[in-house]
Amino acid sequence: MMKKLNLIVALVASVVLFGSCLKDSDPQPQLIGGTTFVNAFIEANAVFCYIDRNTVESLNPLPYRSYGPLIPVYAYPGENRRLEIYSTYEDNRLVDTAITIQDSVYYSSIVYGTHDAPRHFITEDRIPEGVDDPAAIAAVRFYNLANTDRRMTLRIGDLEPLAAFTNRPTETPQSGKDGEVFIPVTTGTYTVSVVDEDGEVVATREETLDLSAGSYVSVFLTGDERDATTFYVGRVRHWVN
Repeated sequence: MMKKLNLIVALVASVVLFGSCLKDSDPQPQLIGGTTFVNAFIEANAVFCYIDRNTVESLNPLPYRSYGPLIPVYAYPGENRRLEIYSTYEDNRLVDTAITIQDSVYYSSIVYGTHDAPRHFITEDRIPEGVDDPAAIAAVRFYNLANTDRRMTLRIGDLEPLAAFTNRPTETPQSGKDGEVFIPVTTGTYTVSVVDEDGEVVATREETLDLSAGSYVSVFLTGDERDATTFYVGRVRHWVN
């Protein structure tokens, strides 16, 4: 039985990106942005994260349905960084990819799937285009990260379901990236649930979702069709650029 946690992401999590051995002649790292690490990988209790083969101590292990603590992000200007994520189950490597971090940009790294088919994508967490006052609106994005063939729809209280949040299959890395844009919604406090294409409620979030002005939130479904009791609606609050 997979370990269940009571809380999901409340604040943006960031990671320290620096080498363990620096020479006097090495370029000095610069504080340039931040990365939220989200663990929705269903087949392990936790994952381990590494940057350029250096363990990210504050994220290791990063429990299922959880996130890392808030710490600064450092990176060498102009360099791609190697991101690796391992399952705690037999040290199975789930992710091995190069990432580029730009100045003053916030990102999210999301890992999900199964050992047979691990999946991962990175988003840029930006203010929606055309928004004059970012602090005056609330905005949401929705991801179906569950291991299921069913298409899922996010319902936010009594609001009309948004087309972008309707009948979503399990995300691919490309659809996850394509869905990185936050969509403005009416501010308020809501009960949120996820339903399938037949209108059956798959999961309802136990806590209400506070979408007050200035909130930028990812809502996602995780869990496994092989055990319907594992479906869970999580949420992540983001910093945005």
